[in-house]
Amino acid sequence: MSMVNVSLVGNLVRAPEQICFASGRVKTVLVIAVNSQSHKSADKPSEPLADFYRIETWGKLAELAQKYLNKGNQVGVSGRLIMEHWTDKQGRERLTPVVSATQLSFPPRNNRESDSASAENSASKTDYEDDDLFAGARAVTVAEAPAHYYRSRLKSASARR
Repeated sequence: MSMVNVSLVGNLVRAPEQICFASGRVKTVLVIAVNSQSHKSADKPSEPLADFYRIETWGKLAELAQKYLNKGNQVGVSGRLIMEHWTDKQGRERLTPVVSATQLSFPPRNNRESDSASAENSASKTDYEDDDLFAGARAVTVAEAPAHYYRSRLKSASARR
């Protein structure tokens, strides 16, 4: 089995959109902009560009994303790249890359506790950590096995009895 894992750091371009399904599952969709540079040419300098990515989070990670993230927040995302196939209104086949997030790095909290903790830890930081974009970030990972995993485990357990 092959899988493509990606890691992105970008800013949310709109507020997280949460969807609650009848089954009780929760999904939150994020759209982030990741800065990139255009190629320089001799006649004009490079202009900053942005690539936009759709991020899907599920379950507890989706609830945390909805609770703690807002438009404009910087967020780090790690997850699996999925190519979503769909047909547009004109009948053309389209392809959209979607990242199914397994980990989010939230921006650091802006309160007195984190300020005092960062002041205490600043003496032990290396030069690399000072330049780290997410030095004070909270990484959140929620491991959830897919539903088909549980169904296959239940079937094999009942077959053994």
